[in-house]
Amino acid sequence: MNPLHRRLRRASGDRDAGASSIELVLYAPLLMLITFLLVQFSLSWYGSSVAGAAAREAARVARNGGGAPAALELAEQRARDYAASVGGPQGLTDVSVSVVAVDGDRVRATVSGHAMEIVGGLAPRVSSTVEGPIEKFRPDR
Repeated sequence: MNPLHRRLRRASGDRDAGASSIELVLYAPLLMLITFLLVQFSLSWYGSSVAGAAAREAARVARNGGGAPAALELAEQRARDYAASVGGPQGLTDVSVSVVAVDGDRVRATVSGHAMEIVGGLAPRVSSTVEGPIEKFRPDR
């Protein structure tokens, strides 16, 4: 092999030197961003599940209480307690609960709050609403 061939071979091999470092610098932030977004989406989904469970519990308490004003207040308190026990101290924060009687024979429970967040202010507010008929005793005929 003559010196010209060796020089050309060396020159062509040097063009790829450092390419993996440049690729790492370009793709690492993108991969970190995608990972961050996936984790934040999962935390928001978890917060939505906690809100749904608390809304179902509030509706259950209000339905069993016959939709009376005392039962609605008890249902709101039960939803707050349930969200704290199911989601833990950070599962759902800034919880607001609304339990109302609808059309006289139904109740609607809405629970909303902020899900856990990796960076403050990026998590959306999650909400869940459950509606069902009031439980009434109907004797046999």
